[in-house]
Amino acid sequence: MIKTRLDVKNWHFRPFFKNFHKNSIVKASLGKFIVLLPNLLLHVLSAVEQLICYYSLSFAEKFMPKLFFLLFLPGILSAQGPLDGYLKGKGVLDLAPSFSFNSASTFAGAGGQRFDEAYRGQTLSLFAEYGLTRQLDIVGTASAVFTATQSGLQDGGLFLKYRPFYKELNRAGKIGAMFGGGVAGPLADYEPTATGALGQKAITLPLKFILQWETPLGVFVNFTGGYHLRLDHLAAADVAKIQQERPDYQPVDPQNFSTYLIKVGFPAKHFYLDAWSEWQHTSGGNDYVPGSPDLAQAFGVSYTQVGGTAYYSDNGKSGFFLSAGYIISGRNTSQIRRITFGAVLRIGQ
Repeated sequence: MIKTRLDVKNWHFRPFFKNFHKNSIVKASLGKFIVLLPNLLLHVLSAVEQLICYYSLSFAEKFMPKLFFLLFLPGILSAQGPLDGYLKGKGVLDLAPSFSFNSASTFAGAGGQRFDEAYRGQTLSLFAEYGLTRQLDIVGTASAVFTATQSGLQDGGLFLKYRPFYKELNRAGKIGAMFGGGVAGPLADYEPTATGALGQKAITLPLKFILQWETPLGVFVNFTGGYHLRLDHLAAADVAKIQQERPDYQPVDPQNFSTYLIKVGFPAKHFYLDAWSEWQHTSGGNDYVPGSPDLAQAFGVSYTQVGGTAYYSDNGKSGFFLSAGYIISGRNTSQIRRITFGAVLRIGQ
């Protein structure tokens, strides 16, 4: 998540958290909490989902177009993925809920084609990262979307991040290398071909390498490369339904894909800023054709996305952030504009 050089000595938001490191009962409970973390993410998102649906559904039905197309990109609304170049430290937990406003007027098809298919929706996300040791973190994510045609839990994941190498470069700063991996997939049986789908109901095994240089001036440069194995398969029943409408339909297995990220950031005492560019590339897969029945899982998705983040904290334990992203080009993806508001609460430091 977000790493800043913050002064935690003067934090007095709550006496309970101020003396957290002295409370042995809380320390014992924290271990149990981490075990239950995936279920906690789901329950919190379910509760908030019901509230948002109740107050916003009538507005959405009135103003949002009900189009039958897919936001063909697992994890794109979270931007940059769940693994960054910092570790939390042993016993430290970060919780970060966020809410995103997403819109697009154009859908990018294959070969530079553009389709006038609009999209508008919101995304509620919950991120949690806990330091198991000084070199190993566990990360959990969950997301829900809210649109006129469907709302509810969609994709999430559980990941590990390990840093075997972290070295001082004398006057050139520090450099660190990390390896990350985990599993990501659907948290509910949502309809991936309806407006509002966050992903393709894909089950992926991401494998990532992260290299980060922290300069003496405080600016850091991050490069993250990843290869994502698709573990899901097309269901025979789904293929049969498509072939009833398209007798010549030939199913294509979900394709593996690669991702690359370059990020430059500046962490200071009370704030953090970054700017980044991210690429995803899928070599094979089917392509979206308006009006032609197909399976969302079979589409090959590529894109170029740019964005940035601004974070502020007055005390080092809690803070707020604003981030934005824009897909400037791609294949089988909406050209989404995203604005995200969120908060970060740190426990255990």
